[in-house]
Amino acid sequence: MCDETTPVLIVGGGLVGLSASLFLSWHGVDSVLVERRSGTSIHPRAWGWYPRTLELLRTVGIEGDVLRESAGFVGHTLNCKVESLTGKEIFRTEIPDPEDVSDISPVQRIVSLSQDRLEPIVLRRAGELGGDLRFGRTLVRLTPDADGVTAVVRDGDTREERTIRAQYVIAADGAHSRIREQLGIERHGRGTLRHQISILFRAALEGPLNGRRFAICQVDNPEVEGILGHDDSLEQGTLIVTYHPEQGESAEDFTEARCVQLVRAAIGLPELEVGIRSVLPWEMAALTAERFAEGRVFLAGDAAHVIPPVGGYGANTGIQDAHNLAWKLAAVLAGTAGPGLLDTYDTERRPVAMFTMEQAGLRLAVRAGFATEQQKAATADTLTVTFGYRYSSDAIASEQAPGVPAVHPRELTGQPGTRAPHLAARRSGTPISLLDLFGSRPVLLVGGQSAQWGDAARLVAKRLGVDLDVYQAGTDFEAEGEWHEAFGVSAAGAVLVRPDGFVCWRSAVEQDAPEPVLEEALNRMLSRS
Repeated sequence: MCDETTPVLIVGGGLVGLSASLFLSWHGVDSVLVERRSGTSIHPRAWGWYPRTLELLRTVGIEGDVLRESAGFVGHTLNCKVESLTGKEIFRTEIPDPEDVSDISPVQRIVSLSQDRLEPIVLRRAGELGGDLRFGRTLVRLTPDADGVTAVVRDGDTREERTIRAQYVIAADGAHSRIREQLGIERHGRGTLRHQISILFRAALEGPLNGRRFAICQVDNPEVEGILGHDDSLEQGTLIVTYHPEQGESAEDFTEARCVQLVRAAIGLPELEVGIRSVLPWEMAALTAERFAEGRVFLAGDAAHVIPPVGGYGANTGIQDAHNLAWKLAAVLAGTAGPGLLDTYDTERRPVAMFTMEQAGLRLAVRAGFATEQQKAATADTLTVTFGYRYSSDAIASEQAPGVPAVHPRELTGQPGTRAPHLAARRSGTPISLLDLFGSRPVLLVGGQSAQWGDAARLVAKRLGVDLDVYQAGTDFEAEGEWHEAFGVSAAGAVLVRPDGFVCWRSAVEQDAPEPVLEEALNRMLSRS
């Protein structure tokens, strides 16, 4: 006997789990999220948000909130190594202004904002859209079967246990995912690279900072070696240090007294008043799950992949996992897609995670100074890693042989399997990006010289029971430039774009019999046999 049912149960209320709730709610899918903690994380954790991630947040209406919250971090551009915050500077460089990518994205540049400040924004929006978000709830037991998953969840306050029956489960329960371990899914990669401790503290930092605002501050003195960060209030900071289990050290060694001592040594003021808020042990690792799904359970974020923090790819990749999965679950639950569409989550996202993990490892080697010339040559720039990844799956009419994981986004021209190009346009007189047309349902873009694509698409969509938006150039939107050239088709061509903004099919020219062509494309996109 179950106490309640839900289409999707999300286990884990960190950034990825919250994003899953947000994207599912955006697509009209009910879900229940359970998280053992009483609230969102107070640790800064991830820091930089790439334009592609912000495009996804733009789709669900919170890009502006993120930009406003990040305003206080705009001047945090120093990269320094110091003996201590008040001591000698060993070296100093200024991080260049983020590259302006307004030619390829409606989001101009990367944004600096700590994860503890982003999570409440995502939480609030997910709740506004109807997400059922339950903190202080611990997953006790998960029992998958052919038709769904039964979960037993315990209330942290009352200790009451409730049974939830879900059609699908998203495991966003972190790097040490109990669900992944229960399913027997192994991970592969370089493994644990370093054991870290993050010490979150309060202290008066304005004086020691002396007008400086750091993006990265390395501290190196006889008492402490680590990374020191601060927020825009100048009253909170994080000290990250390494410990060595192979030498007998453990996380338990970092008592409050020792943490206060380390923070004072890093700042260089032995009498500074320091309040320790939290101490978080974690592992810098490079690991990817051997599969991202088992039956009706899907792994997302750190449960699926742990990416070294160099480059700041990990959390961005996790949000994109949730985005890829949400529209597919929505389509399958609505009955418009076949269950095989869910198989493409692993097919598409796991290669991206592996590529991203490898790239973070290469950047780590380059930064540490021990990269070979071959490794340096294989290191892709951040735009290629975060924008240029491409999908290859049965749901995409690929024109490219498998094996090309990513290309530079300025070389993206509407190839199936890649993110649709950004192009400034106007719709009903309002300035938009063409990317603003995508998000809630599939879209067919039609050339202005086409006489048949639009009518054929509407007939096919009605026959298949698929919600499809059709936009014709010159009628439904006016692009600044030739949109069809940006998408690699003629002015009489057509392009089918998935709800996640990825091109899945295109025809360079108009077809004599467009209906069967479009029916085949839609059936492929939705894994309908």
